[in-house]
Amino acid sequence: MKKLWIAIIMLPVIFSCTNRSAEDRFIFEDERILDMETGDEYYINKMDTLTLVNIDGESSEIVVTATPFSDSDELNKMMASYKEKLTERKDALYKDQKDKIKAERAERYAEYDDQELLTLFNNMHSEDDPYEQQMDVITELVRREAVLETDAAKLLEVDSVTLDFDIDYTVSEETE
Repeated sequence: MKKLWIAIIMLPVIFSCTNRSAEDRFIFEDERILDMETGDEYYINKMDTLTLVNIDGESSEIVVTATPFSDSDELNKMMASYKEKLTERKDALYKDQKDKIKAERAERYAEYDDQELLTLFNNMHSEDDPYEQQMDVITELVRREAVLETDAAKLLEVDSVTLDFDIDYTVSEETE
């Protein structure tokens, strides 16, 4: 009889350990969701798709709404965090690219003093050289504070709205 009572008491405990609730079934990490029941792993691929890697190592792309946890608050928090991180990465890449452009421009015109560079610009402008090349020189002059940003539009003879001081100009063999 003792064994029967022990079995009756242990049965709910064992049953509760094996049946996980929806909240306990999934573990949400940075950009990964682990299904504790099946061993599947879901990785954020894009804002609307996840990469599912099953226990055998096979992977497939699935839509977020097709996942068993698509309505969970944890997923919404994870996606918001992922979107923030993605924006931060894009901003960092954009800043790195801008810094690289500025460094290349400074190196390209390092041999010129301010007056020589202004003369170079005036010659390019009078010969109608490509706008990007003229803008590259004017941007360096603005960086050196030899020309004010407000005067750059007048020198280029364009509207100040169209000026882009972060323009990327690559020197080609024809322009050297």
